Amino acid sequence: MRDAGLTADDGRLANEMLAVLEPELQDALNHPTRREILRALHEESRSRSVTEILGELAPLRRGEVAYHAQVLRDSECVGVVGNRPAPGGQEQILASLVAGSDQVQLVLRATRHLDRNHRRRTAAESSPGLMAMFRIPRPTHTLRLLGRRRRPAEG
Repeated sequence: MRDAGLTADDGRLANEMLAVLEPELQDALNHPTRREILRALHEESRSRSVTEILGELAPLRRGEVAYHAQVLRDSECVGVVGNRPAPGGQEQILASLVAGSDQVQLVLRATRHLDRNHRRRTAAESSPGLMAMFRIPRPTHTLRLLGRRRRPAEG
């Protein structure tokens, strides 16, 4: 099913939309998570870390956001503008390099609602549901490593 010819069921851009984009933007804009990352970086024209972006894109996982941020860096739509201390080392600060592109802005505006719905739908499908809250514990077995010694009867 397509919504106004913009995206397919998996959230990728329709072929008609891809055909009008510059080749270097096609891969970058052809996934809803990458478009959401760009929107997060374009808001208030702020550079952000993956952790900060992740806070806005819940319930996505850190690995997903980091992967899509790397794809955006590889396609030169996002650049690293600094580092900051983070648990376990340093975290890169990212900034959009395509904020001034009319094509990018048009695609981001046109797909905003569709991408958010796609993220919610994907999260609902991967949710364990209510039954995960009520797990029945597995029976436990007690193993006796040493036999119990009997005390001699006192008499």
